[in-house]
Amino acid sequence: MSDRPGARADGTRSVAVGRDNHAPIYTGDVTIAPRPGRHPDTLTENLHTLSQRVLADLGQDQVQQQLRSGHPLPVHCRAAPEELTGRRNGARETSAALADASPLNLAGPLRNLAAVYAKEKRSQLLVLGRAGSGKTILVRRFAQARLEDPDRTDEGPVPVIFSLGSWDPTATSLRDWLIDRLERDHPFLARRLPHKRTWATQLIVMGHVLAILDGFDEMAEDLYRPALRHLGASNLPLLLTSRHEALRGVKPGEGLFPGIELTDLTIDDCSARLDASTGWAPVLDRLRSRSGEPAAARLATVLTTPLMLTMAEAFHASGGDPEYLLQLAESGSQAGLEKRLLDAFVPRTYDPLLNLSVPKRRRWSAERAGHWLGYLATHLKKQKTDARKPDTQANGAQDIEWWQLGTTMSLPARMVVSGVLCGLVPGAAVGLVLALTSDPPVALLTMFLNMLGIGLTFGLLHGFASKLKVGGAFKPSRMQIRVRGESRRVRSRRVRESLLPRAGVGLAGGLIFGIVVGGGFAVYVMLLSYPWPVAALLFGNWLVAGPLIGLAAGIVVALVAWLETDAKPEESVSATDLLRTNRTIVLVQVTVVGLVLGLGYGAAVTHFDGFALGLPSGIGAGLAVAAGVGTLTAWGRWVVLVRLWLPLSGRLPWRVNAFLDDARARGVLRQAGAVYQFRHARLRDRLAEAHRQREQPTEGGSR
Repeated sequence: MSDRPGARADGTRSVAVGRDNHAPIYTGDVTIAPRPGRHPDTLTENLHTLSQRVLADLGQDQVQQQLRSGHPLPVHCRAAPEELTGRRNGARETSAALADASPLNLAGPLRNLAAVYAKEKRSQLLVLGRAGSGKTILVRRFAQARLEDPDRTDEGPVPVIFSLGSWDPTATSLRDWLIDRLERDHPFLARRLPHKRTWATQLIVMGHVLAILDGFDEMAEDLYRPALRHLGASNLPLLLTSRHEALRGVKPGEGLFPGIELTDLTIDDCSARLDASTGWAPVLDRLRSRSGEPAAARLATVLTTPLMLTMAEAFHASGGDPEYLLQLAESGSQAGLEKRLLDAFVPRTYDPLLNLSVPKRRRWSAERAGHWLGYLATHLKKQKTDARKPDTQANGAQDIEWWQLGTTMSLPARMVVSGVLCGLVPGAAVGLVLALTSDPPVALLTMFLNMLGIGLTFGLLHGFASKLKVGGAFKPSRMQIRVRGESRRVRSRRVRESLLPRAGVGLAGGLIFGIVVGGGFAVYVMLLSYPWPVAALLFGNWLVAGPLIGLAAGIVVALVAWLETDAKPEESVSATDLLRTNRTIVLVQVTVVGLVLGLGYGAAVTHFDGFALGLPSGIGAGLAVAAGVGTLTAWGRWVVLVRLWLPLSGRLPWRVNAFLDDARARGVLRQAGAVYQFRHARLRDRLAEAHRQREQPTEGGSR
């Protein structure tokens, strides 16, 4: 089949997806780039660096590589309907030109589509299509083609893909949300300019970023209208993808902007993709002559989207018989047939016989991988639902953020797990030291009280931080730890800016610590029949000591900001990189604060009560504050919930990072900056549904 598709009888044009041996290959060569070891200082350098980073991410997309390595797969399109484009400023003419630009070959540079975009000087475009029609593949290939275009100027807007499923337009404006996502996925753009704007803000506001907003229909339905208001008022360069029905809120006669609508594949398109396998030949013959045969018509309808066509390929590659699909179509519905194809994807992807090149340490069984992927999909669905009102319909979130994994556990459960860990570590250490210097019963009692008080304190602090979002405690830092690389003036300014927020958080945490621990000791001595003045004195001591300890911890953590520097542009940004960076920051913080407070508190107790009591007190205080501060960070919560609790409960594997990266390499997930995403929302939803069906009998039996 030629890869220059033409017009069809229904007025649509075709977009070919296939191998093009003459497609430009990204090699990473640039003409202007910052020298290693320093940050880009000019607009051109920042745009160059951003282009490299986006292009590198797109180059790892396994789905595009698979489509481009097989037989051609034309994706047809037509001008978007007038009710969504309107007629203002030649919107209809531009839409027609976009649809008539041929060929739009996703394996090639998409020069015709880019030419219309540049000629018409359109900063806003629309791509419509039903679920699985290829919208995401098209816009990702468009972004890659724009970045690979040798004629593209450095000042032109850099296409960056943003997943709209995580945007709440009732809480954040489109501009601010884009800036936040740009700084998260490309931390070197979080550096501040002299006028206190970040580079990300500068690029967005000045129109140097073409925001590709993918998945408008992935937002909760009650957010459609406020989101459309933001989009209608925006003058930023953007490209929006959505299902047609999600844009019903567009006002009649106004429209959004020009665009195209992707339409269904034909049987000939399917044949070009599938006929290399002899097993498909008889099935395709029946699909061509399907008159009066409901099963053939049903299967033909299912195969008319690129998503289901690639799922059918995976089904056959895993040993499935195409004739079996016709049998399923005879006895089931179209939805049931699509579920069967989606269900076959993970077993095929993790089939050891089909993945002999995968290292043995990453050869997870299909059953276990399906269970873990199902939990991740359920996490995204529940995360989105919890973020909205219980009575509203919410689609699933898209971003698998490592700092959010485990948050679908109830807050009381997270508080208990965090509190137990915080109490166990310092309590056991204090008990061990006391066992060497005092009677065992006294050591056990003291250990129990320390575990109870410290665990209860930091469990409550975890709950308060989760509810109040204190200082953005559970958001990953966009800074890095380095001894050199920043001027003294910049470091001093960073310490000043962090001093009040971190000291305030420490003071509040210390007050809670003092009330809980002091109250616990007061109740304990009263149960031992001590007079109430003794209990009041103990409570008063801790009421004063707790805030002082917390304030000291906050000041020490603020002083650690001296070592924090902006991320370097040459360093890659991925979920693993962001996790590793935050681990370094947290370990430095907890080590410094633990040593300083442990030595200080131990010395004070030794001065008043002697070394025998000062030693365990210093060890306990240092470990307690270090563990507590650690669990109140993004990386600390990851360790407690994702590296310990979720694997212990069987919801995720012990090597979570390796599993996620392997799923990306297999094409189940894709990388989007600092997060992972499922390759398609329908696959995510089906994995979540299957996981829920597997878990329901167990839950029912346990009751």
